[in-house]
Amino acid sequence: MESGHSILILDDDRQDRRIHAGALRGHGYDVRTASGWDEARAAIKVRIPDLILIHASLSRGDAFAMGGKLKDDTSTRSIPVIFTIPARDPATIDRAFAVGAVDTITQPCHLNEFLARIATHIKLRGLVTEVERLRELDIDANPLTHLPGNNTIASTIQEAVTANRDMALVYSDLDNFKTYNDAYGFNAGDDILLFNAETLQTALRMVCTGPWFLGHEGGDDFVVLLPAADVEAFGEKVIRIFDAEAPNFYSSEDRQRGYITTKSRRGDVRKFPLVSISLAGVRLRDYPFTRFVEVAAVCAEVKHAAKAIAGSVLFMDRRGDEKTTAATPAAADLISTQ
Repeated sequence: MESGHSILILDDDRQDRRIHAGALRGHGYDVRTASGWDEARAAIKVRIPDLILIHASLSRGDAFAMGGKLKDDTSTRSIPVIFTIPARDPATIDRAFAVGAVDTITQPCHLNEFLARIATHIKLRGLVTEVERLRELDIDANPLTHLPGNNTIASTIQEAVTANRDMALVYSDLDNFKTYNDAYGFNAGDDILLFNAETLQTALRMVCTGPWFLGHEGGDDFVVLLPAADVEAFGEKVIRIFDAEAPNFYSSEDRQRGYITTKSRRGDVRKFPLVSISLAGVRLRDYPFTRFVEVAAVCAEVKHAAKAIAGSVLFMDRRGDEKTTAATPAAADLISTQ
């Protein structure tokens, strides 16, 4: 039994509509019918079907012209169209494929063959859609970590905001990373970025009680979307793993000292601590967010505050939480875990 897939039948023969619709509904399909173009367009506006079945011998209009209109419209172009043909006529079959049909079914047709063709083309459409999605992700992915990039990050967060999901957005940023890059080189810097990506993924898998998302904006900037209830456990796990392993990316001398030294252009020697991680974020439901850019703006403020604290830290904005009283000092509206 099929489930959840929608099929639109465009046929002005009532008996044909009844037979086809009954067979498809009997196998779990959501079937809507239309006897002409206007009815078909109205049905499509209600729900985009997974497949459209058109009778080639419509008496109310040109079936092939209607098929062509579906392929000319960007909103329906990807929907597979199958023409049912009353007799095996090569010219009719050619016309069907010329306007973008994926198949033709000559009537009468054995029920099993009819259902198999329908199921095959719906499955093929799903596979094509998935390939296109993966292709878009691959194009958008960060070349180093292969994590989703900026476009996917923005659309994923916007979707969570629109759906009012109880999730938190957390930005991850490395402290003293530029100094490490300057001292050890870009290849070593890439190793730390890969380690950071692995650390974030490991923590998410270990603590999250629901769906999560990890993206890589570029450089040492990563973005995490996770269930709001899991934020503090996530932050603690990340910091524990990061602080235990990050020193291993330094020479034994720098590791023992706990800092590295660099010279400025004027020859001044400066000391910089080892790389640490700042996690800064906000619970989406704590603010009346409607757009991704609004969430990003708040996170940017919180990240600035987090990076002002020495060492690895989780810093969450609580200013939008209705539980916070008006008398609470602004500095206390933010919580940090070290």
